[in-house]
Amino acid sequence: MFPAINLTEGDFREYLRVISEKQLLNRELWKNCVGVFSTGIDDEDRGWRGEYWGKMMRGACLVYSVTKSEELYAVLTEAVEGLLKKQEASGRISAYSVENEFYGWDIWARKYVMTGLQHFIDICRDSGLSERIMKALTAHADYIVEHIGEGRIDLLETGLYWGSVNSASILEPFVRLYADTKEQKYLDFAEYIIGTGGCNLGSLIDCVKEGKAPFEFPETKAYETMSFFEGLLAYYLVTGKEEYLGYVIKFADRLLETDYTAIGSCGCTHELFDNSTLMQTEPKNDIMQETCVTVTLMRLLSRLFLATGDKKYINAVRKSALNALAGALNINGYEQFSRETKAYLPGMVFDSYSPLCDGARALGIGGFKRFADGSHFGCCACIASAGFALYPLMSVTGDEKTVSVNYILCGEYEFGKIRVLVSDDKIKITAPGDVKFNLKVTSGDEYLKISAVKNGGTPQADENGYYIFEGVKNGDEFSLKTVRVLKEERVNSKSTFNLGGYALAADTAKTSAYNPGKKINFSRDENGGIIYEEVAPSEGEKLRVIAKTDSGDLILTDYSSAGQDGKSLVTVWF
Repeated sequence: MFPAINLTEGDFREYLRVISEKQLLNRELWKNCVGVFSTGIDDEDRGWRGEYWGKMMRGACLVYSVTKSEELYAVLTEAVEGLLKKQEASGRISAYSVENEFYGWDIWARKYVMTGLQHFIDICRDSGLSERIMKALTAHADYIVEHIGEGRIDLLETGLYWGSVNSASILEPFVRLYADTKEQKYLDFAEYIIGTGGCNLGSLIDCVKEGKAPFEFPETKAYETMSFFEGLLAYYLVTGKEEYLGYVIKFADRLLETDYTAIGSCGCTHELFDNSTLMQTEPKNDIMQETCVTVTLMRLLSRLFLATGDKKYINAVRKSALNALAGALNINGYEQFSRETKAYLPGMVFDSYSPLCDGARALGIGGFKRFADGSHFGCCACIASAGFALYPLMSVTGDEKTVSVNYILCGEYEFGKIRVLVSDDKIKITAPGDVKFNLKVTSGDEYLKISAVKNGGTPQADENGYYIFEGVKNGDEFSLKTVRVLKEERVNSKSTFNLGGYALAADTAKTSAYNPGKKINFSRDENGGIIYEEVAPSEGEKLRVIAKTDSGDLILTDYSSAGQDGKSLVTVWF
């Protein structure tokens, strides 16, 4: 699926270094994540501590796929060995006791046990360990199949909240387990899940067939709903049943139409679909734009892009990564407010929620729970590393026949014998002398224009926004020219601005011309565009723009650098 990759420079190379050092290499954290199993710790509060290990393992394995850090591989191996020791003779791996199992978030957490183990198998270099993992994985799955299904416990009665969509999202790892083992019982179980419709308040599949937008579904929890549709996409990929691809496309397209915001996330009412394409312009001093939602959206759209080749999906992934995701990295380590304890606590590596209009960061810790030693963790802290790895892994995709450069990210990408070196102004090819292939180079999107040149000629972009070069061979070079374009969008009589893919934001700590709640009148040229100047960014910023307004010069920066003191107010809507 992914190329061998070596990032040579850029923000995401640094992001992955910080994430690894501050979280993924933390053996004490992994020890706590392993320690929740076989203890029944989630019984009392119907908790979800059991998700932490697998969710973080998935992200960590993807990070390893980019960095190839031997230290990280050793830490992950230890974490896997620790989990395997927690498996009971029955095959169970759960943070619930047997007396209280299959209720609350137990199925959801078991899903992540499966997902974490499956992702480690993808990077495992020890065949003996891989065999032991697969044995444990199948025993874990078999225990679930023996207890859940027709004539047994109803899957849609196991979830405490959200119409049991959280439980139904176990579909994806069961589809993968079938793909890996070809055991019919796992496909049968996957089809049982699909037959439930995924929600006890009404079938999610029927909602798509009826043309409903996600915010019109009987249950609107964004993260879990997208996870279920990830499972439907996985089912299409192993069975070839086109109708399921159609359901996922319809779901994703409606989501992008009705619940996709200026920073590339969903949901302005906590973590819920809520028609946020329209809702996003209104101030709310509350949590919104959950990081779990951002990463799951990126995962779903990345896989849809690989399945369809439709560039709108990868463009949306880029927007999410550069804005909502990058902004969630707590690069300065500010404290984060816990709604559970009503106090500010030491900041984790990732923030859980992202402001859009006159809001602040650090307003809550998503999925907050404490470990037995008193330390705390959360769902968004677990998942975010997966998004930071997925972005570079999706920048160049393909195989030895066709390589697609989807956006420019400096690095070396290998597809078998082919090596593609990408820099800001050039693409260079290394391959054996007898190897030829096709190269697709993005022409950019509505915020970023790219021209690709080879041998003095610039080809026409195809209908999907790619330049196509055939018969590419060793030594070929392609010159790149990129131009950042300022894009203004208006919703509900308000404006938001994007420059080169970066949402522009004002921050009360950086500019006195931004006063929350006060109208700003931008000075405009004869064509109606705002009058602005791009200036040198300050430390920690990707870009800085000075816009002329009736309140004076308004400083706008990339969204990801705004509000990084954890206190100032931020807006992308004016």
